[in-house]
Amino acid sequence: MLIGGSANAQNYEIIETKNDSIGTVNILQDERIDQLLATDSIINSQKQSFTGYRIQIFFGGSTDREKAFQIKDEFLELFPEERAYVVYTAPDFRVRVGNFRTKLESIELYKACTEFYPNCYPVKTEIMFSEMEPLKEEELIVDDNIE
Repeated sequence: MLIGGSANAQNYEIIETKNDSIGTVNILQDERIDQLLATDSIINSQKQSFTGYRIQIFFGGSTDREKAFQIKDEFLELFPEERAYVVYTAPDFRVRVGNFRTKLESIELYKACTEFYPNCYPVKTEIMFSEMEPLKEEELIVDDNIE
């Protein structure tokens, strides 16, 4: 019995058969599923980014460029292991921090940021795969005076 439509024997093939002491299970799969999976693989291999989340800690108008970069620098002093980005979308500047695949992953940084930036919030954004690489040692801000 096929669920979800009429059976056309030429479009389906048995992809797996399991035998045990109780009975036999045949799994039928439309041949076009393999074609769809191959197409999806080709499309996704060409993508340079994915939809993820960052925490927006600042939003300002076109005259707030210097303030945006100042807030970015302050953030990096507080959280040297995180990444920060100044984004300009005419006519506004935004400071967004972190790189997260899901909103749930961003919550820990969001809670830490609310202490310093009470109006911050998670935002959905496109994240480049290259931005997901760990920070190199020279990118980390190190204070030699801390013992």
